[in-house]
Amino acid sequence: MGFSAPKLMHLLAVAICSFLLMFAHGDASVGKNCASDERDALLEFKQGITEDPVGRLATWHGREEDCCRWRGVRCSNRTGHVLELRLGNANYDIYSYTSLAGEISRSLLTFKHLQHLDLSFNNLNGSTGRIPEFLASLKNLKYLNLSGISFHGRVPPQLGNLTALQYLDLSSMGATYSIDLSWLKHLHFLRYLNLDSVNLNTVADWPHVVNMLSSLRCLRLSGCSLNGKLPEWVGHLTSLVILDLSRNSYTGPLPEFIGNLTSLRTLDLSWNQFTGTIPASIGYITGLRTLYVCYNNLTALPHEIGKLSNLTHLYLAHNQLDGVITEEHFGSLKSLQHIDLSSNFLKIEIGSKWKPPFRLRNANFGTCQMGPLFPYWLRWLTNIDYLDISSTGINDRIPDWFPTSFSNARYLSMSKNQLNGALPINMEIMSSLEELDLNNNTLTGHVPKLPQNLTYLDICINSFSGPLPANVGLPKLRALSIASNHITGHLPRSICNSKKLGTLVLANNHFEGRLPECFGNKVMLFLDLSNNGFSGILPPSLQNSEMLQVLDLSRNMFYGSLPEWIGKLKSLRFLRIRQNMFSGDLPLNLTNLACLQYLDISNNGISGSLPRTLSKLKSLKLKYPKQICSGAFHVKAFSHNFSTILKGQQLFYGSIPRIVSLNMKIIDLSFNNIFGEIPEEITTLDGLINLNMSQNYFSGNVPSKIGVMRSLESLDLSSNTLSGEIPASVLNLTFLSYMDLSYNNLTGRIPSGSQLDSLYAANPSLYTGNIGLCGPPLKKGCSSTDASKQGHSTRIEESPGLEFFYRGLGCGFVSGIWAVFLVLLIKK
Repeated sequence: MGFSAPKLMHLLAVAICSFLLMFAHGDASVGKNCASDERDALLEFKQGITEDPVGRLATWHGREEDCCRWRGVRCSNRTGHVLELRLGNANYDIYSYTSLAGEISRSLLTFKHLQHLDLSFNNLNGSTGRIPEFLASLKNLKYLNLSGISFHGRVPPQLGNLTALQYLDLSSMGATYSIDLSWLKHLHFLRYLNLDSVNLNTVADWPHVVNMLSSLRCLRLSGCSLNGKLPEWVGHLTSLVILDLSRNSYTGPLPEFIGNLTSLRTLDLSWNQFTGTIPASIGYITGLRTLYVCYNNLTALPHEIGKLSNLTHLYLAHNQLDGVITEEHFGSLKSLQHIDLSSNFLKIEIGSKWKPPFRLRNANFGTCQMGPLFPYWLRWLTNIDYLDISSTGINDRIPDWFPTSFSNARYLSMSKNQLNGALPINMEIMSSLEELDLNNNTLTGHVPKLPQNLTYLDICINSFSGPLPANVGLPKLRALSIASNHITGHLPRSICNSKKLGTLVLANNHFEGRLPECFGNKVMLFLDLSNNGFSGILPPSLQNSEMLQVLDLSRNMFYGSLPEWIGKLKSLRFLRIRQNMFSGDLPLNLTNLACLQYLDISNNGISGSLPRTLSKLKSLKLKYPKQICSGAFHVKAFSHNFSTILKGQQLFYGSIPRIVSLNMKIIDLSFNNIFGEIPEEITTLDGLINLNMSQNYFSGNVPSKIGVMRSLESLDLSSNTLSGEIPASVLNLTFLSYMDLSYNNLTGRIPSGSQLDSLYAANPSLYTGNIGLCGPPLKKGCSSTDASKQGHSTRIEESPGLEFFYRGLGCGFVSGIWAVFLVLLIKK
């Protein structure tokens, strides 16, 4: 249908007027210049800023006369007065790197017309650290946001003078509190109030005060130390659209008066201590869109939850919810997009023919019982982005429709079930999939070709067999865990294409052959190849992994010398190469690994002597903090059940990351060919809890200062050629619960003390094979000479000839025994 010329002119005039009206309220950069006194006040405010790391006030300078053009400043186009200061730190996730620092200047009092003040998430707490009371003089303020500034002390009640205020956010501060909220009743136009983390422990009448705010629509009191039962006045807040009382200490049952809040769109009661049933009255809040009641002690879920047809987010995780979920609970939830029922005791019984009314995007049913058959109704969730059905009792094959139905999924977890059979062969079509977790199942067959965008894959503790697919080296892969399967063959060379691979766990498989020559990258943090059949020398390219924190090559067939470049991996915290065929001397620069807290090179053919620079292993010392290395230890994929030899027995600790997080400090050099004296410098490693140097050729004395290693719980020096006396300082090792000195050439009286008596009772072979030892607890008594040697060490120093005589006598005796043994052996 056409328009006449007059009508067209009328429409054009309306459009022009609308444009001009919009222009009049538009950006302040076009209009009247700012007032000179307000410009000076802004420059004075800038003088109070001591740090501006990203240059947010860079435009605030004398060369630009019109302050209305300065970043964060908004002015009236009619008068030129500053109306808004928008200096909030939008990058609060990297808060410390982008925030302004300094103080809030009193020059703000110049801005009599200021309506909007946002200084959120900056370090503007100043020298006093208090919320400035002078802000209460900005009578025209409608918007005040001081959230995320680390103020402390009392919230000034003078803020009640800001009678025009519509938005007030004082959340996430340092340690602020209020003992009286009566000042709020003067804020008649207040629509949004956020006091998250403000301590309101002594404010009992807050619901009564809030109820006076007839305009209030949003109330957030998360983490305010509120306790007791939920006050009945909460049921009178019928105008609220958003109510957040999370992270408090409310107890008792959720009252029925919750159903009175019929205007609510968001209700957050999570992280409290509510008990009992979610009240059936919840069904009256028909407009509710978001319900958070996770992390409580609720026990039952009413059918009325299914009446909330506008509900988009339902979070009930980490409660004690019990009972059966049926179609009735989900019947009318046609708007539902996000649901979390995890960590409860629910059983979901839904027929295979049921078609859900909702189109979920995020669903977490972890620990809910959904099996034994694979839930067929899940196939209709074709919009799913995140799905967790781990530990849900499924004992079935993964259906063929799985890759097609979940082709849009980004995250899938089906771990800790009894999934069996082979994976669908068309997994590759899941082009959106980034994270797939199938660990702890009984899946069999070959690993198929993988989706190209995978960043995380965990299929450990299954029964996969055969070689890995050729495309396992995916370009975006960050974590790959295949531990505890039956994978065979070589590690595909394509693994070198995974330049972002930070975690690789291949432990407990049947891999064989050499590692690819290109193996290793600059971002690798965690490498566990233990208990396989890998062989050959370590590829030199592995030295490129300068960020490596964990290297476990144990129980393989690697050979050759431990390379010198191992000392360049300065971030290494865990090094285990036990049960290989490494030989040659220990690299001298091994002691450059200041972050190292776990060293196990046992059961190899390593020779040479220990370096005397052991004191450089700073992480093994008590005087250094737990973390002396930059960057926190974090890996997403965990390996198989980790064990270590401690206190003479095999102990299980769950995983290598747990060992590192527990800060266990261990050195195990056992079953090698290391010789020479034990350097006295080893006693500087006083943070060690386990020192095992058994089955080597160490000679000389036990370090006399060994008693300073007071953290030691296990000490094994057995089967060496150590001589001399047991130092009396061992009595200072009060945490020691296991010690083995057997099969050495130790002599003299055994130091007496209840600590050593207990150790001997726990391990009666502690001194076996040391024919020169005497005194309790052994039956062999000590001669006067033995006693003088043990009790008066200075006499030994004054009589070197006598000491030489006894040593010569001992050596002659041992040589004679060996001669007789060799003659008998030759005759045989």
